[in-house]
Amino acid sequence: MANKSYTVLSGSFRDHNNEVIGAGGTVELPDDVAVRFRHQLLEIKQDPAPATVAAPAKSSGAAKEGRDV
Repeated sequence: MANKSYTVLSGSFRDHNNEVIGAGGTVELPDDVAVRFRHQLLEIKQDPAPATVAAPAKSSGAAKEGRDV
């Protein structure tokens, strides 16, 4: 099971490099650890990437204004 990212709300945690992550920082934790410390963490929701939409084609000619004569 993959780790999830959490924002630390209070206290401090150690990351995989043994660095201290304080309030406001981001830490990756397995689910079982996050459940134990759920009052100190806020899960960062990772939405799926939005689908790319093609840009409208550009006109090759200049736009005309007014009526044609």
